[in-house]
Amino acid sequence: MTGRSDWRLVGAMLLCLLCGVVGCSGPAGPANGSVRFDDGTPVTSGSIEFRNRKSRQLYASRLTSEGAFQLADKEGRLGLPPGAYEVVVVQVILTEDLAKESHTHGQTVPRRFNDYYTTDLAMQISENQPEPLDLVVPVE
Repeated sequence: MTGRSDWRLVGAMLLCLLCGVVGCSGPAGPANGSVRFDDGTPVTSGSIEFRNRKSRQLYASRLTSEGAFQLADKEGRLGLPPGAYEVVVVQVILTEDLAKESHTHGQTVPRRFNDYYTTDLAMQISENQPEPLDLVVPVE
């Protein structure tokens, strides 16, 4: 590198590289939401997963005892990009043989909502989607 034009070229290349890295920051859409049964009670245990119908990219979160979630991709980046999503709510309940009254995890999510082959839970995320997301699980 002998002249100013060489340094300008190097500077321009570094700027392009930096812009490319910053531009790959991942999802920037909504991340927060809650899941509840159609009777209004929150889903108090388990996890939730959103799968993009086109790319098959997964975004997941554990549920709080109030049914709240904060979705992230597998790299931990928060938020959902715009698109159509299939949704599953998964609970691992080891005491199914006990009476419903003795369960401390709240209502149980029907099994059909914990598998992508059987769920009909879905959500469309728009470009300027407001937060929080609100998902309702039918009680059967």
